[in-house]
Amino acid sequence: MIKSIMYRIRKSGKVFVLGIAGDSGSGKTTLSSGIKRILGEEMVCSFSMDDYHTLNRRQRKELEITPLHPLATDLNLLAEHLEALRRGETVDKPVYDHSVGTSSGTVPFGPAPVIIVEGLHPFFTEQLRSLIDLKIFVDPSRSVKRLWKVRRDVGDRGYRPEQVMAEILQREPDYKLYVDIQKIYAEIVVKIRDTRFHPSLLDAGPKPDWYSVRLIQQMLDQPVSKVDLAIDLSKIMRSSEHDFSIEFQRDDYYGKKVGIMTVDGEIHQSMIADLEKKLGDSLGTNAVISDRREQYVNAIGLAQLILTWSCIEKLEHLLGKGRTKS
Repeated sequence: MIKSIMYRIRKSGKVFVLGIAGDSGSGKTTLSSGIKRILGEEMVCSFSMDDYHTLNRRQRKELEITPLHPLATDLNLLAEHLEALRRGETVDKPVYDHSVGTSSGTVPFGPAPVIIVEGLHPFFTEQLRSLIDLKIFVDPSRSVKRLWKVRRDVGDRGYRPEQVMAEILQREPDYKLYVDIQKIYAEIVVKIRDTRFHPSLLDAGPKPDWYSVRLIQQMLDQPVSKVDLAIDLSKIMRSSEHDFSIEFQRDDYYGKKVGIMTVDGEIHQSMIADLEKKLGDSLGTNAVISDRREQYVNAIGLAQLILTWSCIEKLEHLLGKGRTKS
């Protein structure tokens, strides 16, 4: 019987780190949660770099510095903690309370076979980059990012809409200077745009979030397992089929050879059956893996599956190489 990748990672005693970078409200947590859910909650622990803020909200305002400036985050402490977690040690991780805008002590954290760190600056220093096995950068359009940030900060953090919009405008220069630049180090860049399709007005259920997702992935040197995306022409010709499009092209991206897959709309589950089976076999589960609405998966749900598959392929490669802990 072939052992699952997660079983072999656990038995190896190694710790692998995935990094997800991007602006505030860019969807990092959505992707992180999706990957964590698919890989298995018991195998993965995740945390936000927000916990490593060195300045509280009042201090940042007095110094006229935004959280996107690297001086607002203790990158050295983060690197120390990642090194310790990779050695299988538990760390006293700080906790940042967004409701009051300041740190609220520490909590014991980790370790786990797979650790996901998400935040504004996970790839900012060479030391941090050396501690992260797979680097993903989330890059939504300005319109999508503004929608998501307003939705989160008003709904979850108690801000007024005008406060959020003022903060977005104030932060844009620092985003370009200190956050956006990190995508040159990422192996995968996830661009999210507004869909060019519109859900049918006849759809009686809740209206889903439809987006166009572009996955820019560095071409791999190592072999990967075969996975099919099946297109049922008979299903496409039926009136019940949802709008979707899939495109692929090769290009150069910041000096790297990349493959670019663009997915838009909602895809029927039958198209991703082979991908789900491959993931299920690798993870040792028969459970439904995709985040679907009835029989359909939107572009972000498919992106989560493809990113998780990429993670598994990278983990397989590192296990085969005998990846040593830092």
